[in-house]
This record gives sequence, C-alpha cells and structure tokens, in this order.
Amino acid sequence: MHATEMKELALAAIFLMTGCASSNARTSDTDPGIAQLEQKRRAVDESEKKCVDEALQRSHDQTANDARDNQVSQCHAWADQQDVQIANQERSEYESEAQDERNRAAFMAVLTTSRLH
Repeated sequence: MHATEMKELALAAIFLMTGCASSNARTSDTDPGIAQLEQKRRAVDESEKKCVDEALQRSHDQTANDARDNQVSQCHAWADQQDVQIANQERSEYESEAQDERNRAAFMAVLTTSRLH
C-alpha cells in the first residue's frame, strides 16, 4: 500500500468516525445497552488505530514494508470483524427496544379500551 493510499484510507476512516459519532450520540442516550456497544466500538476504533500506527513505524526496507502492509491489513480485518459483531449486537438491542415499545403500546391500548367500557 502506498503512502497516498494510506492517507486516503486514514481520511476515509476519520470521515466515517466523525459521521458515526454524530449519529451515535442521539442513540446512545436512549438505551444503556446501545451506549455500552458504542463504547465498545470506540475501543475497537482506538485499538485499530494503535495497531496501524505501530505497523507503520516499522523499518523502510521492502521486506519490512510487505510485513508492515500485511500487519495493517490484519489490523483492519480484525476491526472489521469486531464492527460486524457490534453491529449484530446493536441490531438485537434495537429489535428488543422496538418489541418493548410495541408491547407498551399494546398495553396502553388495552388500558385505554378497558377504561372506555
């Protein structure tokens, strides 16, 4: 991977993290489980960045460059796997929240109907 590609990748990652942070701020306030998953996602992002930074500080000979690029790829692959797991957990949390909301709405409908009769 060339320096230009690495810069583009870093800029893309920063852009995505900034966009995700603004949209995640409103959801994490509603549910502690979601907030915990967001914290987990931030930890994964920090670990990925540290992993990449350490890999990029390796020697500049070609063999080391190949090993460094492989390590960077592994860092991103690990983070991607973690993000998939977190996304699955978030989806479950949102589905659970939605079901709870439907149950509350149904209960309120029953209460309202029973008071009218």
